[in-house]
Amino acid sequence: MRLFFTIVFLLLPAALWAGCTGTDLRTTLPADDTARLQARAAAAPFAEGNHWIARRGTRTVHVIGTMHINDPRMDPVTARLAPIVREAGLLLMEASPADKAAFEQKLGRTPSLMLITEGPTLIDRLPPEEWDSLAAKARAHGVAPWMAAKMRPWFLALSMAVPPCVLRQPDFKNGLDLRLAAAAEQAGVPIRSLEDPMAVIRMLDGDPLEEQVRQLRAFTALLGGGQDDFFTMAEAYFDQQVLHALHLSEQEFLHSDALTREEREELWSDAMQELLDQRNQSWIPVIEAAEADTIVVAAGALHLPGGNGVLNLLQQQGYSLERAPF
Repeated sequence: MRLFFTIVFLLLPAALWAGCTGTDLRTTLPADDTARLQARAAAAPFAEGNHWIARRGTRTVHVIGTMHINDPRMDPVTARLAPIVREAGLLLMEASPADKAAFEQKLGRTPSLMLITEGPTLIDRLPPEEWDSLAAKARAHGVAPWMAAKMRPWFLALSMAVPPCVLRQPDFKNGLDLRLAAAAEQAGVPIRSLEDPMAVIRMLDGDPLEEQVRQLRAFTALLGGGQDDFFTMAEAYFDQQVLHALHLSEQEFLHSDALTREEREELWSDAMQELLDQRNQSWIPVIEAAEADTIVVAAGALHLPGGNGVLNLLQQQGYSLERAPF
């Protein structure tokens, strides 16, 4: 779950709003840990960069790593990248504005996707002390405990993924993906989805409810304390080094006391496979099938680097890759 939120929001610097403060956790590491973190990230293919150009024959694909939350530092980034979108033949996003709107309507019509509509609620599925802790964190995020008790674990965790000080801002969703979509719409550039938005929900909600609750118990200690995580991910994003923040999150999770070490490793590996690797691999045929010579692919920045990242997968399809200004 936690990895999902890192991917989805890619995240907001606490320095953005007066009410949000935080620490870049990378700066708090001992020198040896910092060296190991940097070495591990550097060993991954395409470890850095939020804008790459893939070329093969007459086809050009601009791959742009996005952050889904607003930030004033995005203004000059948008000014540099919007002309590329306006001149493209197609913009591919994780979910196009039209598909996202249809998806949100479907969620509204199908409460069982988000809520526990049958059987005991979370109050009765968790030990009293765990529920009390979770209810307090939900209340701090503006979610009434009685409503939190009825939420499916994936939806409750998502509802608590963003610090309250961020949610109070009226334009907090205006991240780079929406900005590039607006540029495409203004220029009449078609926008298509890389995937069915419901695929991610089916993935998150795929386990039986009992297993989701067990996993929620593992993540409870991490929920609601994410302002430093937000700050760290955003700083890493604008440094164009998102793998550093991902590896730091992994380290924090694996060294927590939730479940056993083996179970934590399995949960992390499964999340990486389902929320990054499998999705990246499923996007390549969509990119290849697109009928345009110049394409812009805009997706969360964590989808770009690594052996199973979009950039390496495109290289395996015969594209040459060049890092471009961001």
